[in-house]
Amino acid sequence: MPVAMKLAVISLVFCCHVAGQHGLGVDYAKDDSYGYVPPKLVPTLHSLEQKTEKKISVTCCDKKRAVSKGQCGKGIKCKGICENETDYALIITSNSTKNWCDITSDIPSGTATSHGSHGIFNIPLNFINWCRWSVTHSSQISTYPVCCLHPYVYNNVEGVAGTTGVCCAEFGLCF
Repeated sequence: MPVAMKLAVISLVFCCHVAGQHGLGVDYAKDDSYGYVPPKLVPTLHSLEQKTEKKISVTCCDKKRAVSKGQCGKGIKCKGICENETDYALIITSNSTKNWCDITSDIPSGTATSHGSHGIFNIPLNFINWCRWSVTHSSQISTYPVCCLHPYVYNNVEGVAGTTGVCCAEFGLCF
């Protein structure tokens, strides 16, 4: 019996081709249209989302189709929106309206693990495609900390990246 997979994806818009973003620990597709957030970084991702002063739309995927939706951010936890979540997440870095649940088949087998015993995995897709336009100055990261993981913001907004940047100083993202 095949295992049902549900995936959390965070949507970040219009990423440019940036090799430096891979230093954040997020593994992006060759075209930078989405990124795989490894288990060790997911708790940080959830913390940044909860602290973000903007609602983040979440779509839950199962077998390449959306099965439910919710919102987090502005003090609302993202973890658990999709129930039985995988220990990893995906972030979408494109403004495309394609069915992002289709990319769940691109995740290498053996990557997903479940916290439940029945083998059903939920992958939340968290849409933050607004980061590129909302964070144009490093002082805005305090309002939208999840944008530290947006490749365009991290690599192009002065004072955001590196060990002296606001993402390191305020949120421990020191890459």
